[in-house]
Amino acid sequence: MRSLRAAALLLWLFPAALVAQSATPTSFVTTVGKDTFCLEQYVRTGNVVSGTWVVMHPPGVYVHDYRITLGDDGIPTRYVMKYSTPGSPTPSLDSLTVAYGRDSAELRFFERDSSFTRRIAMHEAFPLLGQSFVGVELALTRLRRMHADSMTITLHPPSEPNRPMTVAPIRFVGKDSAYLGAAVRLSVAADGGILGLRSGALELRRVAPYDIRAITDGFVKAYAPRIAALAAAAAARVEIPLSGVQLDRFVGEYSLGATTIPVVRAGDHLQIRLPQASPLQLLAMSPTEFFIRQPDLVIAFETDSAGHVTGLTLTQGEAKQQLRRTKSP
Repeated sequence: MRSLRAAALLLWLFPAALVAQSATPTSFVTTVGKDTFCLEQYVRTGNVVSGTWVVMHPPGVYVHDYRITLGDDGIPTRYVMKYSTPGSPTPSLDSLTVAYGRDSAELRFFERDSSFTRRIAMHEAFPLLGQSFVGVELALTRLRRMHADSMTITLHPPSEPNRPMTVAPIRFVGKDSAYLGAAVRLSVAADGGILGLRSGALELRRVAPYDIRAITDGFVKAYAPRIAALAAAAAARVEIPLSGVQLDRFVGEYSLGATTIPVVRAGDHLQIRLPQASPLQLLAMSPTEFFIRQPDLVIAFETDSAGHVTGLTLTQGEAKQQLRRTKSP
């Protein structure tokens, strides 16, 4: 700990040592089995990192353009992200900014017709958005420049203000490996840059630079017929009336792992409360199936042979999640 503090002091005395100039993009590809799951590419110029993280959830393509400003000590001071869904019938464009302080951060979220601000306590945090590993790599390269082998870092999910932060040790093992926490092992370069990692079927690899916009456009065009079919199915849904007795049988809590989702009565409709989201009104299209127009979701309640509700299946596009009922009124 003493050597780490001394190294940090040297960084304050000689901030220019941290200023990295890079005209060559850092490029990652993440696959799940044989399928491309996401792409990430960024460029660092001085203390500014500009990049794009693209996630493929067929038939959706989700684009996150971000910009990270670093202090002279290598700690993020500002994170800006714009989110878009190219090719969607109702493309969204939201954004957020995070102003990092030493012991807290101010988060501002901007949606189409609203915005809100939240302040959260956190100490020297790096952003970790899904499988976007830019924040982890910035922490690793900073550690190398400090000539230290280990430290504890805070990883902050900027788009999920209600999700707990991860405070984890990060350490180098030899010249070509590093551990994040106890289980995530990364292959690293001499400067701390990430070369790759594997976790089950998911694999992240550093690759040669590519045209991320052209590849993203290719996925959007390839998915277009499937998106059109889903949009037509959504437009054809018609709400039907259900009685209070019919609605009440679905009220309760539904769980998937540690995530619990409540379904409640709100007048003559049901509402579902997804994590980090405002309550969404369910519109019945059959005695056991409901839909939401925005975002496009279908909820089908499941019953056993006696007619008791046992769970629900939540469908968005081609993705499905099954939740079991864990609590009834």
